[in-house]
Amino acid sequence: MSAQRHDIVICGGGLVGTSLALSLAHLPLDICLLDPAPFPPKPRADDRTFTIAQGSKRALAALGVWSRLGRGDFQPITEIEVSDRSGRFGFTHIFAGELGVDALGFVTGNAALLAALYGALAATPVTVRQGRFGGLARDGDRAVITVADAPNDERIACRLLVGADGTRSAVREACGIGVDRHDYGREAVVANCRVSAPRPKTAFERFTPDGPIAALPIGDDRYTFVISRRDDPEWQALGEDAFLGRLAGAFGDRLGRLLGAGVRLRFPLIREQARGWVAPRVVLIGNAAHTLHPVAGQGFNLGLRDVAVLAERIADACRAQTDYGERAWLGDYARARQADVANTTLFTDGLVRLFAPRLGPLAAARALALNLVDGLPEVKRMLAVRTMGLKGPLPKLFRGLMP
Repeated sequence: MSAQRHDIVICGGGLVGTSLALSLAHLPLDICLLDPAPFPPKPRADDRTFTIAQGSKRALAALGVWSRLGRGDFQPITEIEVSDRSGRFGFTHIFAGELGVDALGFVTGNAALLAALYGALAATPVTVRQGRFGGLARDGDRAVITVADAPNDERIACRLLVGADGTRSAVREACGIGVDRHDYGREAVVANCRVSAPRPKTAFERFTPDGPIAALPIGDDRYTFVISRRDDPEWQALGEDAFLGRLAGAFGDRLGRLLGAGVRLRFPLIREQARGWVAPRVVLIGNAAHTLHPVAGQGFNLGLRDVAVLAERIADACRAQTDYGERAWLGDYARARQADVANTTLFTDGLVRLFAPRLGPLAAARALALNLVDGLPEVKRMLAVRTMGLKGPLPKLFRGLMP
């Protein structure tokens, strides 16, 4: 059976894959977005939340996505409070106003953001189809994909295959690309909770003797709590009242009393790095290339920067009438992303070490460091610029321009 043909096939219709499809939609290319889930995606009761950095907001605005989010779909963060509950006084505040921005970042749900992405995609010529990646072969200057579970052994041929299919990437595995994996030896429990004394637009990072707890505003009196401890399986098994009592004892009363909790999610905390991002006619982006600890909320933002750089390189290749699927061209893209990925990984790992439970002198040093940072505006600015995704040089999308 002959294969269907597209110029570019993106495997993975999540946030990163859909963003890339939108970034390329204005180019004279035949783009196909392939994902096992039905279209349009269905909302889930256990919706995850993401922190959108300032730079990422610019990119989403340029793609026509941000304007599709309703006012209740995202919450701006104008203040971050970092404090220590391990018995020593350590405190840092970061304010958006001190940095000359309207917000340090934004919290939004996966369902709302994905719906906005697919809404924008519906107005483009991109082909969106349901199907699961089932294998990879090559035919001259094309990658040939088998669509699993499709009738008649359906195949799709393309000049470039993009693996945007997440941490357990089937595309990466089909290319024989290994990963370097670090297990932090912890799991996280995530729960949306109602509180009695909400502080609008304020996010919290609390050090506790057993690990950090983050709290992110998601609207009205609700916060998303991210709890990282070694006994997370026990926390997951608690009834609602017992869970709220345990969380209140660990987090403290900065948000008043905890009044109720939604569905609890649990996931391992790991870091993975693909040993290569490029294979003949294939490139990896997002979590297929790098998965980070969620401590600084950088995972999606880093993946969106992959999108911005790759889209810009493909656009340049089209204008120069160069084969964007050639390995040498893709290698240039991978090299262009190395510094940002390496620096963001080091930054995230550094925060993980800082947030780790400490005793004695190390805990005292951490508390002192928090107090010093609070008194050094330039240090706070440097940290904030990195987490806001505004550290240059910035690709076009992160300057509000299409590639």
